[in-house]
Amino acid sequence: MSLFITSLRALAAGAALLLMPGAQAARLQAEFPILEVLLLDIAQPIEKSEIDVAGFIAPESCTPKMHENTWGNMVSSDNDSLIHSWACRAYMDAAVNPEYQVAFIPTPPSFKRPSIRDTVQGLPPSTTGRRYVALVDWTFADIMPHKNCNYGCNSDLIMLSEAVVYDRVADKPVWHSIQTKHASMSELSYTEKNAKWLGPGLVSGTLTSGPVIDQYAREADGKGVRRTTALKTPDQPGQAGTVLNPKANLIIFNRLSQETLDSRKFDDGNHFYSLVANHLDGRAKKTYYMSHSRTHVALELVPGTYQLSLEKNPMTIEIKEHGSPVYLSFGKGFMDKLSVSEIDAKQALALAQDSLNALLPELTPVAYPLRARKLQWTQP
Repeated sequence: MSLFITSLRALAAGAALLLMPGAQAARLQAEFPILEVLLLDIAQPIEKSEIDVAGFIAPESCTPKMHENTWGNMVSSDNDSLIHSWACRAYMDAAVNPEYQVAFIPTPPSFKRPSIRDTVQGLPPSTTGRRYVALVDWTFADIMPHKNCNYGCNSDLIMLSEAVVYDRVADKPVWHSIQTKHASMSELSYTEKNAKWLGPGLVSGTLTSGPVIDQYAREADGKGVRRTTALKTPDQPGQAGTVLNPKANLIIFNRLSQETLDSRKFDDGNHFYSLVANHLDGRAKKTYYMSHSRTHVALELVPGTYQLSLEKNPMTIEIKEHGSPVYLSFGKGFMDKLSVSEIDAKQALALAQDSLNALLPELTPVAYPLRARKLQWTQP
């Protein structure tokens, strides 16, 4: 592994690279949703300091295509290859940067197998002794360099990633997700600070928003604010539910629009909100949720009064014993302002069928595997 890293360093350390207009990547075909959790099986809290990250990098991607221009300067011949070489170098810099608590380990793609377990077992022995290893398969789509550099240049791109966290002690995967993220480079030459958003920074953020932060959600689960599914699990496995989950007494649907086809217009439909329950203790007293467009948050709440900060003015929600559940949907309304409405069970069922669970795996008609995804790891 060290020899591979050394080779990548030599390849990536070239002359100053100048971003020039050139060939552009094909438009993103929305292979992945903004975020989908495929597996969640975490028995204990996971800290980033417990995770090795195998970031798969092709050695050939580390050498950009260059040519000498009229003035004798070496410039980029292909923007895609230039950005990929910067990403390669960013992973190598992250591997020795103490800023990252996770341990980045640049790894050749030849180690990848369709089976998660086979991939992990085929990796070189860990030099850190960490319990968990994250497998990260990533690709860039829609790399769009700006051509007018009179007032500063930057390149926008979209990263599609698939991440698996594997517990070496329990010998099983505990987290599996796919995600679409936007990134931007705002320099004409490589800088470590900028380049971290070409991979390492996005990957570290993905793990933080997933298996690492899950400990807080699990604490809230046990204190009265429990994550659940919007649809009742059917008796026959492998099928999506057809009726609402009667235990979910608060379901919030994010219907904000999203644009993933153009990296310059990228919008993930994110919305952040909180739920305050003064009658509860610990983490359940105030919980936070980040949902993307066409996702839902389904909760099983103990009876009481809750304050939902979905917009500027908090909403008061009363959850009563054997009372009717509350279904909310929000999107953009008049003058592009956030509009929140309470909907009935029929509308809630329709939205549940057309969305993904933002917090945990749930089999809806638009979820994997009912809607096919191009995954690297299709086997345990």
